[in-house]
Amino acid sequence: MLCFERNSNSKHFIINSAFLTKMPLKEPTTRKIQLYLASVLIYGLGIVLFQYLPYYQKTLNNHTQDILFYLFLTYLLLAPLYYLFFTTRYSTNKPYLFLRWLINIFRKRKLRFEPEEKVALLFILVKLFYLPLMINFGYNNFNSLQNFLQAYFSGQNTLAWYPLIFTLMFTIDTVIFAFGYAFEFKFLNNVVKSVEPTLFGWIVALICYPPFNSWVGRYIPWGADDYAQFWNPAWTLIMRIIIVLLLIIYVWATIALGAKSSNLTNRGIVSRFPYSIIRHPAYVSKNLIWWLTLLPVLNWPFALGMLFWTVIYYFRAFTEEEHLSQDPEYLEYKKKVRWRFIPFIY
Repeated sequence: MLCFERNSNSKHFIINSAFLTKMPLKEPTTRKIQLYLASVLIYGLGIVLFQYLPYYQKTLNNHTQDILFYLFLTYLLLAPLYYLFFTTRYSTNKPYLFLRWLINIFRKRKLRFEPEEKVALLFILVKLFYLPLMINFGYNNFNSLQNFLQAYFSGQNTLAWYPLIFTLMFTIDTVIFAFGYAFEFKFLNNVVKSVEPTLFGWIVALICYPPFNSWVGRYIPWGADDYAQFWNPAWTLIMRIIIVLLLIIYVWATIALGAKSSNLTNRGIVSRFPYSIIRHPAYVSKNLIWWLTLLPVLNWPFALGMLFWTVIYYFRAFTEEEHLSQDPEYLEYKKKVRWRFIPFIY
């Protein structure tokens, strides 16, 4: 998908990488076409990775593979309208910057990242990991939601209100995150400003998702169960109502982020509820749900295992704040919302 020119001294073609240098081309329309082709190349290679890497072959179902392909096909057909008729700056085009860095490294022009190239590379890595995962989660949740709806409204299982709500909440959550990873546009106000720069920040984020959480689960006991039965029916009802309320806060945080939803990135600061109360409402509500569902089987191994994951989420919050604090807008946000996890306490 790159531009090619014929070498006058041979019958072979060579890559013309002039469009990947810092100097803007004279013809804006030509530059926009080249930006589009760079994006097609990168996302096309991503589709190939999703299809053939062993990790994705084991993790993604066939429907997710189809969704990824049709997303790419839609982008292939519709993106030219955006590139040709709307303002597109090469300085914010992630695939363009990533290819520019690769070609310059290949040609030994430089051995280090420009800041914008580093952001481009890291965000493409974020997208390659999280986008197929969230689409997979979203599809599985939606499929389960259909089954619960059918069972509930057919009268086969009128007690399915709890799994129905639970699955609905996670369907909303994963679909919004999938959208956030898939699309980055100025009119959505979700252009990536920066990506988590530290290895530790990446480790504590990635360890919470497949396949890494499964590997950790071999050594760290996990006793929490979303559908736990408590000590008697009355307690089960009370605890499930509390869990649903916490889950609503969790999903409300995702809705507040909207198109800015994604891990490891700064796409602009959000201060709407529930972020107007504490700075990490999703992490707090998720961990409280886990601790509550652990209560019926609580013992020392399970408690220590849950403590491990609570510490992991504490470090996720800590590294995120260190990253976001490079943004003056986030510093102002921290002055307004003083509490990290617990209002009026911490």
